[in-house]
Amino acid sequence: MLWGVMAALVSTDPTPALPLVPPARRLVVPVLMYHHLREPGPSMADRLNARFDVSPTEFAKQLDFLRVNGYTAIDCRTLEAAVRRGKPLPAKPVMLTFDDGWREQYTIAFPLLKERGMVGVFYVHTGVLSDDPGRGYTTWADLCEMRDAGMDVQSHTISHPSLPGVETLKLDEELRVSKAVLERYFGEECISLAYPFGDFTEREVIAAERAGYRFALTTEVGLVHDRGEPFEIGRTIITSTDNLDDFAIKLTELDGGRAYLDYRQSITRKK
Repeated sequence: MLWGVMAALVSTDPTPALPLVPPARRLVVPVLMYHHLREPGPSMADRLNARFDVSPTEFAKQLDFLRVNGYTAIDCRTLEAAVRRGKPLPAKPVMLTFDDGWREQYTIAFPLLKERGMVGVFYVHTGVLSDDPGRGYTTWADLCEMRDAGMDVQSHTISHPSLPGVETLKLDEELRVSKAVLERYFGEECISLAYPFGDFTEREVIAAERAGYRFALTTEVGLVHDRGEPFEIGRTIITSTDNLDDFAIKLTELDGGRAYLDYRQSITRKK
């Protein structure tokens, strides 16, 4: 009611004004989470960690599924503008996120994304970054090439601790220094954080905002995000056991029920 009254008061057009519609409080965006792109190994340890693996072949099929079905991969600035300023999103947005900076994200994910004109968002913990590709992580040169090709690189802290378990000074260092390192290296503001292990409490929400991030990603499942809680954006993990039917369900199931089978709930603040 108030929106319509305000529109009428400021209008100089004699024709009746259409009521202004405030931005919706909730957004529906699948934010997909990947870790390793590799074939799961045969050992028990491999099977236990299979939820963190996706076959490169299946990953390529998933990207093609998104493209054929009209999805648009978005970067952090697009999501931030929608969450914090109510900017419109594409009709079928999806965010493809990759945690930890494993080197196969450069050697496998990056070429597949680039071939299809799709953007990925890579959350790196800066303490493992170097110029040595033999360490198993992306190098600074890798990340520069990826960014030049349109990929997005954001913060996953320095050393990847479970943040609720570290003392406050260490928490601030993990958030501020990783952000500053990425900004200094790339010459652009780092706006987003992915909580390591998805673990956060109210303290970490406050610290992330204090450090200057605009929003943060959790591992809480579900596709519906509250614009009033930009530091609690949920994600949906994609695993080695997902076929394309599972993948399609995870893209559309609002409460994330299918994803609950694949990932433990993180340490979160009490509502």
